[in-house]
Amino acid sequence: MIGTVLVFEPDLLFSSRIESAAARWGLEAKTAVTIDGLKRASQEHEPVALVANLDVFPSDGSTVIASFRGRCRLIGYYSHTDTRSALRGAASGFDEVLPRRTFMDRLNVILSNIGSS
Repeated sequence: MIGTVLVFEPDLLFSSRIESAAARWGLEAKTAVTIDGLKRASQEHEPVALVANLDVFPSDGSTVIASFRGRCRLIGYYSHTDTRSALRGAASGFDEVLPRRTFMDRLNVILSNIGSS
């Protein structure tokens, strides 16, 4: 495996799609469904990226994001109807903030870029 992608997504069906795509690019994906789980995963693995569902990311999550900043690439996605999540993600320091549909359309490109860096 090239590296680990941490995925913060409570919807395990959706996260399994991300995990499968990551595996195709030689990346290991570890999914966390809670912030505590995400914190534990970040201590157990040195991630090359964090992929997070911004719709369920806590509004006070900037301290969590700060612990990842500089360590890995930060990618957030949100429901196209929840622009507040997008603004909050950008303000928290995510490198990329994408609507969920765009994120899924670009997932292979995103992962190939992570895998090759």
